[in-house]
Amino acid sequence: MRIFKAKFIRPMQQNKTFIRSILFASFSIWTSQIYAETQSQLARSTFETTLKNGLKVIIREDHRSPIVMTQIWYGVGSSDESGNVLGISHVLEHMMFKGTQKVPNNEFTRLSRLYGGQTNATTYNNYTNYYQLYPKKYFPLALELEADRMKNLVLKQQDFEPEIKVVMEERRQRTDDNPRNLAYERFKWIAYPTSHHRQPVIGFMKNLKNIQVDDLKHWYQTWYTPNNATLVIVGDVNAEQALKQVEKYFAVLPKQELPDRNDVLEFDRVGYRHMEIELPVQVPNLFMAWNVRSIATAKNPQDAYALTIIQSLLDGSISARLQDRLVRDKRVLTAISVSYEPYNRGDSLFMISALPSEGVSLDEAKTAIEKEMNLFKTELVNQTELDRVKNNFISNLIYSQDDIGGQANMIGKLEVNGLSFRLIDELPKHYDTVTPQDLQRIANIYFVKENLSSLYLTPETPKDK
Repeated sequence: MRIFKAKFIRPMQQNKTFIRSILFASFSIWTSQIYAETQSQLARSTFETTLKNGLKVIIREDHRSPIVMTQIWYGVGSSDESGNVLGISHVLEHMMFKGTQKVPNNEFTRLSRLYGGQTNATTYNNYTNYYQLYPKKYFPLALELEADRMKNLVLKQQDFEPEIKVVMEERRQRTDDNPRNLAYERFKWIAYPTSHHRQPVIGFMKNLKNIQVDDLKHWYQTWYTPNNATLVIVGDVNAEQALKQVEKYFAVLPKQELPDRNDVLEFDRVGYRHMEIELPVQVPNLFMAWNVRSIATAKNPQDAYALTIIQSLLDGSISARLQDRLVRDKRVLTAISVSYEPYNRGDSLFMISALPSEGVSLDEAKTAIEKEMNLFKTELVNQTELDRVKNNFISNLIYSQDDIGGQANMIGKLEVNGLSFRLIDELPKHYDTVTPQDLQRIANIYFVKENLSSLYLTPETPKDK
């Protein structure tokens, strides 16, 4: 028989509880008002079109500061690679700064600095994106430079030889000489048994040694075309005038036929998978990953919104469940991290990595985490806890789009992963509608052993001399 004990609240404590409730409610109302005002303003100032050559253009006016962010997102990344050229998308990203006939010999970067701009790029499994940030008066320069290197890149052996060595050194520093990253790279091959998302963005060293300039030329000619790109402009521009500039530089570029992209879907409940690796780490590491859907692949997008809220419930703050119950109170773990990517062209992983406390085995740490995950299946999350987490998550989501870079990143990421940029205005509403019943339903669908992969990373066993 379960015995319930009444809790006596002192008058002062009662007042504090009441005050906290009022403050929480006030914060929720204030956040909703700020969101509504902000989104109303942004929705009125966003323009979208597609040029005849297939280039998608999204322009969002933001006149708070006289600067303009220009980004171009190509629908190609490491998951589109096959054979002996894994890592080629990332290598090409490096080479995109080497110049054209019009802007040769690293002049791209020099011009950016000369006119007070910033430029960089990122390669991921589903995309490659480039950005330029300029004072508004030099915004047309960003378009001219980007359009030029979309079709006129000059790939030379003399530039390639030192640059591939730079990429190899990047591989050594980030992966080969980092035992945790190296272990995770191997772990992805069992966590994604069929999806090309398992492939490392930087490629393997043997691939980097195999890639040649002709491979880069073919990759560039295959994927770098206006009908495989989204141009995102956010900042102090007039949308109509900005579009005229876009047409001036990009409309003349021809489109071309694109190959089919590699499959990035994963099997459901393929079976439990486990890996054990010894590498030169100081303490044991635990990795756990469940195969889950993204917004793009879920039959019901609400599944992805619920998974995102579960991630925040587990590890969204110092008071989150895993931090509170396993790191602080029970001292089962010394550190934990939970991740999930809802904005993905293919399926995703719900990932937990943890460091067990001294004297706690990896088996014990794994069992403790599984116990917490199973609670979602049997117990409905308290509405007060859920509301607190949702309000914190939604406010962070809104604030992350306050600057023009954050807005452009979210627009580009949604579009390149097959989702509409308009989802930005709807995301807070979707996350706010997640219920305790949604969390319980999702936990029973995804957090099952048949969907789980685990990795035990342990210090190397000393070898007898």
